[in-house]
Amino acid sequence: MLLSACTLFQPKGQRIVWPEQISYMEAMCDLDMSWKGMKYSGSMSLIINYPSQLHMEVYGPFGNTLMFLKKDGDDFLLVTKEERFTEASFFEDRFGFKIREFMDDIVMIAEKGTADNGQFSVQRQEYMVLYKLKNKKNTICWESKEGSICIKFLEVKFE
Repeated sequence: MLLSACTLFQPKGQRIVWPEQISYMEAMCDLDMSWKGMKYSGSMSLIINYPSQLHMEVYGPFGNTLMFLKKDGDDFLLVTKEERFTEASFFEDRFGFKIREFMDDIVMIAEKGTADNGQFSVQRQEYMVLYKLKNKKNTICWESKEGSICIKFLEVKFE
């Protein structure tokens, strides 16, 4: 794949410069989740080509895939070690929000609350999204009465 000249690749541990608008992102992340009885902490890869595509892969301690999520247009696939789902409504049932809302939150489409030193939040009906995107923190967290899901971005490439 050829990358355009405006592509930005951030080495691990470096400060990430977040663009005003995100249409394409590839990232290596750490995921920390305690949500509706699901618990996980470990590595994750993320590719988003907004608004049509999302690919997310969550890895086990030995690099094996624990969960694979793919949204490509209207096609949806979620595969775990035990289950396989092809209906996007499963994502909403499991997590309490739509896959499109999840994508909107990642690319920061929603109207943002007050920014303070790279930190801001977005209040949704059932949850809040907290952004900490400065000083090597680079996290997006979803918080609700169901628990929390936090993604820490380690390496990111934008187009």
